[in-house]
Amino acid sequence: MSEGRAYHEGELEIARSPGDPRRILPTVPPTARRVLDVGCGAGQSLIGLALPPDVAAIGVDRDADALTLGTTWTNDVCFVCGSGASLPFADQSFDFVFSRVALPYMHVPTALKEIRRVLSTDGRMWLVLHGPGIVFSQLASAVRGGHAKSALFQSYAAVNGALYHLTGRLLRWPIGGRYESFQTRRIIPRLRETGFTDIQVESAPHFIVQARKA
Repeated sequence: MSEGRAYHEGELEIARSPGDPRRILPTVPPTARRVLDVGCGAGQSLIGLALPPDVAAIGVDRDADALTLGTTWTNDVCFVCGSGASLPFADQSFDFVFSRVALPYMHVPTALKEIRRVLSTDGRMWLVLHGPGIVFSQLASAVRGGHAKSALFQSYAAVNGALYHLTGRLLRWPIGGRYESFQTRRIIPRLRETGFTDIQVESAPHFIVQARKA
């Protein structure tokens, strides 16, 4: 079994286990008829939500192999290959958009603008983000393990997170065009500037942000 497949299968098992403390899924508004998962992987979260049959469940991800795996698990999710920085959907296509720990690996300002664009009027958003502790813990682990390349990249992610906290800007990793950063409660004014309101932030045990399209 490939490492990627094993990861996705483990995530699916967690998503299907309501009592598992690692399970982090949104509460979908009962009025939502069109739901989008940004960075869906193999669709574990949408499968775990077990949405009613009259709700359109869409998952978008850049990993074509993960999407193909998801099609072997369910016929209830429409899988689309695409980027959170340029969502392949028309304006106001969804009533509810969520993303579990995918935005920290994107250009966050662009992804937020795209989420707002595809949300319907008064549509809601739910995100799981990375607090600073995640990045600094990975950096410390890389340093302790003597993994120079990983330590260098995690140093970049730490600096990028601080830059986003202070200025709202992000820098791209020069190799491969990747992004990674952490987020803080300073994301609240960023969301207001992007056009969101009714913003709610939970810091523990997970960094969860909810908001409504203004």
